[in-house]
Amino acid sequence: LMLINSCLRVGLKTGYTTEEDVRWFELTLKEAASVDSIVLVPPLAKGANAVVAGYGFPVRFKLEVFDEQNQPHVILDQTAADFRNPGCFPVVARFEARRVKRARFTATDPWSVDGPEILAMAEMLVLSGDRNLALDATVTSSSTRNAPRAWTRLNLIDMTTPLGLPVAPQSRGTLGFHSAVSDKADAEKTLTLTLPEITPLDEIRLVPVRRKDVPLWFDYGFPVTYKVEAATKEDFSDAVLLHEVTDKFQPAPGMNLVCIPARRTPARFIRITTKQLWYRKGDHVFALAEFQAFSDGLNVAQRGQFTASDVLTGDDSANWSLAALNDGLTEGGRLISLPEWFTQLETRQKIERERDELRSKRDALVERSQHQLVYGSVSSVGGLTLLFGFLFWRQHLHRRRDAQRLHDKLARDLHDEIGSNLGSITLICSFAAQADATPHSMRADIAEIERVAAETADSMRDMVDLISTRRSEAEIDWLDVLHRLTERLLRHHTLDCALPAAPLTLEPDIETRRELYLFCKEVLHNIAKHAQATNVRFHLTPAADGLRVEITDNGLGFDTAQSSSGHGLGNLRERAAVMKANLQILTKPGGTAITLDVPHGHRWRKPET
Repeated sequence: LMLINSCLRVGLKTGYTTEEDVRWFELTLKEAASVDSIVLVPPLAKGANAVVAGYGFPVRFKLEVFDEQNQPHVILDQTAADFRNPGCFPVVARFEARRVKRARFTATDPWSVDGPEILAMAEMLVLSGDRNLALDATVTSSSTRNAPRAWTRLNLIDMTTPLGLPVAPQSRGTLGFHSAVSDKADAEKTLTLTLPEITPLDEIRLVPVRRKDVPLWFDYGFPVTYKVEAATKEDFSDAVLLHEVTDKFQPAPGMNLVCIPARRTPARFIRITTKQLWYRKGDHVFALAEFQAFSDGLNVAQRGQFTASDVLTGDDSANWSLAALNDGLTEGGRLISLPEWFTQLETRQKIERERDELRSKRDALVERSQHQLVYGSVSSVGGLTLLFGFLFWRQHLHRRRDAQRLHDKLARDLHDEIGSNLGSITLICSFAAQADATPHSMRADIAEIERVAAETADSMRDMVDLISTRRSEAEIDWLDVLHRLTERLLRHHTLDCALPAAPLTLEPDIETRRELYLFCKEVLHNIAKHAQATNVRFHLTPAADGLRVEITDNGLGFDTAQSSSGHGLGNLRERAAVMKANLQILTKPGGTAITLDVPHGHRWRKPET
């Protein structure tokens, strides 16, 4: 269960107006058909205070279907009692198969948790067996919060949900098909399915590739613009256009099925033609995990053969093949039918609720046992328990204060540096999105984003390694963090860096490490930015009463009486004062020498062996 919006499309949401007495949405099928179940998938969306699973799902509601004569039939009535919010788990209404022309969902008590009353839904499926008849339905609603891409009426029937692909997980799957790599985005590539005989098609399903080795590659290789055609002749002289995407800004499908209604089109040949390929890293590719074609409830693509204009070759092609397009597998596991998928999700929801109830009971038992133990201890040892309790409370209070102080300092560090960098990235992205942006300027913007992101990642990595207290032999020590920082900032200088072998006889506490790191970072940054030095010496040596830091360079030097602001001397003196350290700065034209003597603190500890 993914519980992530891997696509920009979220669903349908009614407007914020208070004039609506009842909020509703309705699907009208192309023609009346036999239906046996309707599935509602709540959205994952941002409310006023946080991202909410089950956002906009009403407290009370009813679901009705109407036949050709417009006769209503209520298949799910939750108007008499509050309905527990399902999160993002589907709500499935099963019933004896009946003719349906329209399906209407009405919120009699809408969502109003953190704002105005609304009704929101990620997807509504009208199932006849494994077929979703809602794919080409007409969507109407009492109103709509028309936010382009994210909230529109058509998003209710686009098969985009926060649930991911209908896959039964297993240890080994297959990636699918991969084209040859192209250096041009508009290189036309084709993928053709040949069936054994002419077959009336109901639906085409395209399954994107989910590359787990890169976090945000939810739809690896899925073309930006493309078309899908069906034909009875091999040369496609009688081709019927089933689906075409021409808007290059249309959101990619993410980890969702791309379902294309075929409306009983007779075909033996089905072809995908790309118009703009998926951008990878400096090149362009076309990839697909699975290609399904349904007729009368059967995936006839499993009996077909695939051909392509080109395929990936070489060492990278080992896990890709045309045969993987109709093997029923993705990298994450086996594809299953929609009814089976929703049944398994319902089972999972039931198990998770039972687990939560058991946890609540366990916590209640633990709390009751603790109360009984406390009462028994108080009655037996009385004053001694109160004394220990008081001492424990004082110690806990001191620890909380220390932790809060460190938390505030780390938050300030993250806000000052990482927040600033992320703001820079946002600003650069806004420039790149302007209408007058050129490919050259966009490449420059992307390069700048990459540089700022790399600096942010380095700062995050340094901070995590610096404050980590549990280490194995293979992990980074705080002295290694300083060494890494020095090499990164002074990579264009001749560097004499000498740090002691870890661990030290006495290891500084986390707060002292942080102050030492930020002190050294400011000095080294000033050298790299202002000093115009060619040689830098950075030595950190243990002393009898603490640590000594010596940083010298052969740069321009500066006037300590006039340059305290520009060179951050005020910050250096403040950090030295926090560590109760002795700071000496000697500077003249031709170089600067900074010495910091840090005394042992009462929180310094011997390293664990």
